[in-house]
Amino acid sequence: MQEVARRFTTNELATIEVFGRMETMKGMMKNLSVSGCFLELTKGDYVPQEGDCIRLILPLKSLNKTRNLFGQVVWKKGVGFGVTFIKKEDISKKMLSRFQ
Repeated sequence: MQEVARRFTTNELATIEVFGRMETMKGMMKNLSVSGCFLELTKGDYVPQEGDCIRLILPLKSLNKTRNLFGQVVWKKGVGFGVTFIKKEDISKKMLSRFQ
């Protein structure tokens, strides 16, 4: 049985880029764990779909830093979607595997 990672409630602004699409979207990161996060879109014409690879840009004002995270959408409901984190170097492999 797979252990579920502990989730922490957050309310961080996020910029979301979907690999293969030109526009960026704005959203809120609602929760975070070591394995992924839940995001809700607040601005954008495209809601990321299951399987999409994304770059998540998080300006963390409290730390005076910006974090770049990479992930793949694992589920979607309305304007909310769950993301599992992946390594930057695995993005191209994940994207190619979608089309095989």
